[in-house]
Amino acid sequence: MRNRFAFALVCGLAAAVGAAPAMAEDLFGAIAFSPSTGQYGWAKNQSVEAGASDEAVSGCGVEDCEAVVVFASCAALSVGDGFGMGFSKAKSVDKAEDAALAKCDEFTTNCIVSASVCNDQ
Repeated sequence: MRNRFAFALVCGLAAAVGAAPAMAEDLFGAIAFSPSTGQYGWAKNQSVEAGASDEAVSGCGVEDCEAVVVFASCAALSVGDGFGMGFSKAKSVDKAEDAALAKCDEFTTNCIVSASVCNDQ
């Protein structure tokens, strides 16, 4: 009886240890935007939020770029006249794009999706 208990305990621990890496696979992405130029940059599959933001800002390449959205699944950026913009994050790229367009339309006209990206999960 004691051996069965020990075997069950070892199997349970092995299963728990085997499951740990799946929780550590959380990925982050970000989209950065420059309100003065309309330029943008993005990042995906980063292990920390700050890394995603930094890479997106760096990819934008303009001094006034700032990360406007950090996400775990998908995000989109929509830009219109006068560099008015909207952004959104969602579980799917379609939902993120629709929401980004709707937000952009609240501020300006002729909005188009400029960037949409999802993490590989």
